[in-house]
Amino acid sequence: MEELCSFFKVLSDETRCQIFSLLLSREMCVCEIVDTLKLSQSLISHHLYHLKMAGLVKDRREGVWIHYSINHEKLNEYKLKFLQGLQKAASTQIPCKFACCEVEVAAGAKQAK
Repeated sequence: MEELCSFFKVLSDETRCQIFSLLLSREMCVCEIVDTLKLSQSLISHHLYHLKMAGLVKDRREGVWIHYSINHEKLNEYKLKFLQGLQKAASTQIPCKFACCEVEVAAGAKQAK
């Protein structure tokens, strides 16, 4: 659960979300991302670092250039964990211990008759 929360925290930042969206289309170098988003190179690098630490982005060096792309294996892991969590939550019924819900349950039972 902690890893999944980390995934959502990383993508909760608007700039990181924009970078992630750009990289979904294709591999890009930092200068392309800087040009597209009109932000400083240091700011883009900072956000790429966080995306990389979360495992969402991978890099490839080509001479002096570093190209970034989506780590689809890790993204698929996150998707699977999220869907499994949703399925577990949907199938788990947690009974209420307060009287307010007992009234609703009793009212529902009367309507069913």
